[in-house]
Amino acid sequence: MPKIISNSIISSSDNRDDPQGLHSYYCLCSEFILVIDIEMGQLPRRQSDNAIILSNANRMYKLHATPGEVKLVKRGDKFEKQYRLYCQRCNLVIAYETTPHLKGGAYTYIVQGALNEIQGVPHEDWEQDLPKNEVGEEEVSQIHDAEMHERDHGEGFSGTRTTAQGESLAGGEEPVLAS
Repeated sequence: MPKIISNSIISSSDNRDDPQGLHSYYCLCSEFILVIDIEMGQLPRRQSDNAIILSNANRMYKLHATPGEVKLVKRGDKFEKQYRLYCQRCNLVIAYETTPHLKGGAYTYIVQGALNEIQGVPHEDWEQDLPKNEVGEEEVSQIHDAEMHERDHGEGFSGTRTTAQGESLAGGEEPVLAS
């Protein structure tokens, strides 16, 4: 009988009896994305968007994602710059950082519901409502200009403002920010 030699690597996400060791996570399209030394359910979450917080100093992990566009997100009365990371196969937003380099800042944030331990099955929280607060840079500029104009001309400014989508707003109305 001839010998059969194989260099195949088999990945299985079915055996979850062992809570120790490394944990694998997959995108909704079944692409392998993350291997980490702790279950994601044990990690803290951000209050603003319920994203999972990975501490770059305290956690050992490997994230397989493609860097993408930069987005400005409104957080209360401030703005946050997000450097988005996407699935290499389906381009779903998987994670984001607040610095331009992967693991360059203190934290990496995993988007709520983007990953699951079982391939091809969405996580139970992937459909939960998220705050709709992402704005484009052009809209941020227009909002800022309108706020400056309102400040310079007093609270009772009764002129018309225009959003990035071309919608006219009366003086007292606030723009509705949609993603």
